[in-house]
Parts: sequence; C-alpha cells; structure tokens
Amino acid sequence: MLLKLTTAVVIFLVWVPVASAWSWPVQGPVLQPFSYDEAHPYDAGQHRGLDIGATASGDPVVAPASGTVSFAGFVPTSGESLTIETADGYSVTLTHLGSIGVAKGATVAEGDVVGAVGPSGTPEQSVPYVHLGIRLTADDLGYLDPLGLLPTPEATPTPTPTPAPQPVPKPQPVPKPVHLPTHTRGGGLVIEAPVTAPPVVVAAPAEPRQTSQPTSKPKAKPEAKPTAEPVAEPSPSHAPQIRRPVVETPAWTLPAAATEAAHTIEAQPLVLSVGPGIVAALLALFTAFTRGRRPARPPARVIPFRREAPLRRAA
Repeated sequence: MLLKLTTAVVIFLVWVPVASAWSWPVQGPVLQPFSYDEAHPYDAGQHRGLDIGATASGDPVVAPASGTVSFAGFVPTSGESLTIETADGYSVTLTHLGSIGVAKGATVAEGDVVGAVGPSGTPEQSVPYVHLGIRLTADDLGYLDPLGLLPTPEATPTPTPTPAPQPVPKPQPVPKPVHLPTHTRGGGLVIEAPVTAPPVVVAAPAEPRQTSQPTSKPKAKPEAKPTAEPVAEPSPSHAPQIRRPVVETPAWTLPAAATEAAHTIEAQPLVLSVGPGIVAALLALFTAFTRGRRPARPPARVIPFRREAPLRRAA
C-alpha cells in the first residue's frame, strides 16, 4: 500500500510540470474550437485544431512547447507551416503563418519566437489568426484538443464603464401672452373683445335718525323701500364677440303674391336669372316660324287706263 502511494505521488510530481509546460502561440480569443471524431476521421465539417485570433498581421508567434522542428515550409492549402516534435511524444503544428523564423532540425524552447502572424495559404478566418494543431507523433490520426494541454487564459479585467454625464436641460423660453386687438375686422364684421360689465352695487336704505326729544305719539315706521334685485354678472368669455348687422324691419308689408315671388327668387336665383332669356329665345323662334308660314301676297293687278270721251256740253 505504501509503495503504491509513493508511486502515485512521484508520477504526479513528474507529470504536472510536463503537462503545464505549454504556452499559447498568440494571445487572443478562440475563433473556432476543436471538433474531431476519431471513429470517423474523414467526415466533413471537422476541425482538427484551434483557430486563435491575433491582434494584427506580423505579430510574433511563439513555440507552444519545447522540442525539435521536424517541418518548416509551405503547404498549398495551409500556407506557411511549422511542426515541433516534443520529447514526450507530441507533434505541434502551426499553420497559416505569415513567415517562418526557424529552419528544419532547429531546437526551440517554450516561448521562443518561431514566426509571425499571416495570413497565407487558404485562410478560414477574415481576421489575423493562427491555427494550432496537436497530435500524437506515433499516430497520424491521433489529434487532441489543444485546450486540454494549454493553460487557462487569464481573464482580462473588464473596465467599468464611466456613466455618461446627463445633459442639463435648457430652460425653455416662456411664450409671451398674445393680446388680441380690441377691434378686428373680418368679412365685413367688427369683432370686439368681451367686455365685463362692472358689478352693480345696491345701496342699503338709510336708517332714520333718532331724535333725543320725546314724542307723545309713536312715529310710524317708515315703509321699507323695495330694493332692486342684483343683476347677475355676465360670465366672462374669452371668445371674441361678433357684432352682427341689424336688419330693420320695414314699416310696410308686401302682398302675399309678391312675398312668395321674393322667396322663390331667393330660393332659385339661378333658374330665375336664366328663365327670362329662355322665354325670349322661345318667342323669337315662334315669331320666325310664324312669319315663314304666312301666305304669299298675290301679285298686283295692273289695270289699264282707259281714256274716256269728254262729255259734251248741252247746247
């Protein structure tokens, strides 16, 4: 039992430093995660690594782990590519680089600059990035998720947004009161502002003066004079009053027939204004028609003049 516990502690102490000896090639977000099915390695839609975003093209790319460079060159689809074989049996590949800074066979340490951000080849992202793939060196299809070997990225503290200053409301100008003129002409009428009638003050009846001299007979009480009823004040109205023309009623009256004709003229002014013209036109047509049908006058007869013998005078 003690031997097993000692072996587990030794393995833990040895494996932890090795497992933690990895670095991110660039500092940026994961644009596309790892997606791979070992049972169906050639299915479409799989992604055998991580796409890690970079700040800009040309940024340095470092070695994720220590090892020996087994490949450094250009691949038609992956562009400038670099593979590092580690001592513990992993192959670390960096693709779509802009340039390569080490040659094949070189030994690199974790964190050494080995290239620069691209793009090159056929990039899968529209922003600067680096593709990182990790597999077992002894297995051509033994791809692993790099997140299982890379350290957890430190969370960047999010700055607290400063509240924007509230705009100070501007004082709105107070509109000046509009005073309507006392007299306004419109459409032939005079418009006046309403006039409030002054309140009617009713004087109290004067009390009779009391005299100090005694009287033998009691004086009759003065009769109370009727007091005028208070006149109700007209309610003020803000609408202007309109003076309408006063129509005086004539002293004389029209006959019934004339009154009816006047109402007809008011009701149908257009018909009555056109009626006389129509009647005149009809009379003209009738006159022309009757003249054309009159019988022709007979020709004048020429009576020959006959000379008579002069009368003889009696002898």
